[in-house]
Amino acid sequence: MSSQQSKSSSSSRGLNRNRSRSSILSHGRGRAILLERDAKIQALENEVSNLTNRLATLTSSSSHFKGNKIGKGKKHAHQVNPHQTIVQESISRSSSGMRPIIQERQRMGRNASISTAAIFKALPDDTEDALAQKLVNMFKDPSSHLTYLKSDTFAKDLMNLSKKVKPILEEEPKCAFLQSPCYVFGDIHGNLEDLHFFSDNIWRLGMSLTAGNFVFLGDYVDRGMSCLEVLAYLFSMKLLLPQKVFLLRGNHETRDVNGWEEHYGERSFIYQCRERFGDELGYLVWEEMNQLFDRLPLSAVIDQDIFCVHGGIPRPISSGKSRIQDILNVPKVAGINPPYGKYFFFSFYLNSLYMQ
Repeated sequence: MSSQQSKSSSSSRGLNRNRSRSSILSHGRGRAILLERDAKIQALENEVSNLTNRLATLTSSSSHFKGNKIGKGKKHAHQVNPHQTIVQESISRSSSGMRPIIQERQRMGRNASISTAAIFKALPDDTEDALAQKLVNMFKDPSSHLTYLKSDTFAKDLMNLSKKVKPILEEEPKCAFLQSPCYVFGDIHGNLEDLHFFSDNIWRLGMSLTAGNFVFLGDYVDRGMSCLEVLAYLFSMKLLLPQKVFLLRGNHETRDVNGWEEHYGERSFIYQCRERFGDELGYLVWEEMNQLFDRLPLSAVIDQDIFCVHGGIPRPISSGKSRIQDILNVPKVAGINPPYGKYFFFSFYLNSLYMQ
């Protein structure tokens, strides 16, 4: 009995030792797992904290940059103007029997308080382009500027105007996307009377005070006798109102057409340049204007619905792209030079003059 009791007691002690050993092991494993989980949780919390700090830093810097950028843009777009435009009818009547509208741009004085006057006085005097305004004033009454219109000064003014308008046209896409309201005009062909009619009846208050955009479909020169005056006015308005006036290119805005003196005679653009300013200066004006034509857009789309172009719907090109995309892919400066006869000589002649 005693031997059996000793065996049972020893086996129970061994069993207890095994149980305590297994409980110790299980307790150690559980503790290790808990420690491992705590470490992972702490690592995740640290990562979240770092990402939160980085996000806060990036957000503050981005908002600061964006705020400065937008602030500057808004300040530029909605800058307070110290000038006012006074509009009134003229006492005298024009040849059409209508009283023309006279616009006068004045710097505003003290309308509310002394502090308001001080603010107006501190604002910069953002006067309009003097050259463009000079040519627009000529357009209103060309008969009183006949000496100027036949002078070398007018030729140089046209070339200076061209240099100012070129960068504006180079920034425009070859297909302009516009929103209504829009006024769309067809061929002008050197007819100053047509422009005066539009001015008297459509933008009587001036283009700047008339709602909407103005789209001209090309063919500004040839056939009419006032090609230079038409270009001077239209490109001046483009310089003054680049976001309202859009001049598309027609087939007469190419050298092989507006230089076809044998066909159009005294009504050709190149003849009028030569007759007005002489051969040398006349050719320079003709080429400078054609360089402007090389930069004109080819089409416009109004409200994603109305397609405007001078010569009709273009033929499809098997490029796998839309016709609008084909037009947009035309180079910013697209010169069309006839490879024949005297015009080939003109290009060498003009290049030699520009190189001097």
